[in-house]
Amino acid sequence: MAGPAYPLRLPTRLPVLWRVMVLSLTLGALMARLLAWADGEPFRTLPTLYIMAVAVPSVLLTYMALPARAGEAGLKLFDRWGLPRQLAWSEIRDVQLARWPHLLFAPSLKVVLADGSVRWLPRESGRLDELHALAVRLVGPGHPLVKALETPLHRL
Repeated sequence: MAGPAYPLRLPTRLPVLWRVMVLSLTLGALMARLLAWADGEPFRTLPTLYIMAVAVPSVLLTYMALPARAGEAGLKLFDRWGLPRQLAWSEIRDVQLARWPHLLFAPSLKVVLADGSVRWLPRESGRLDELHALAVRLVGPGHPLVKALETPLHRL
């Protein structure tokens, strides 16, 4: 029986997901309160316990169900909507350090494909050292992804 096509999981670290989720939910709740206030209701405080109660399962679900993945067949990286999409190693034309708006401008790798589309890999993903070793083995040390993974984060 064959194993999974993308056996290497590259989940985004929990503190980054927590920061993104709590801030997003807080901004959404604040916007709802401001709209209600504009309609004449008194301004009420934000429901922080409710925000955290929603954030915990959302963060855990994102961590468990939506990691980037890698394997000999290629990669599953995130598109502009934050959903994982498959791509082959040979499709990668350029990789740059950038800040991804979807993760509140967290340091990420912007992967440009042959057709011009962009995929994203957060630099806060786990197991990037294993991804580097896999990429060197499969596509060689001159590949754009290998070079980007070797670039220190302070260069961003």
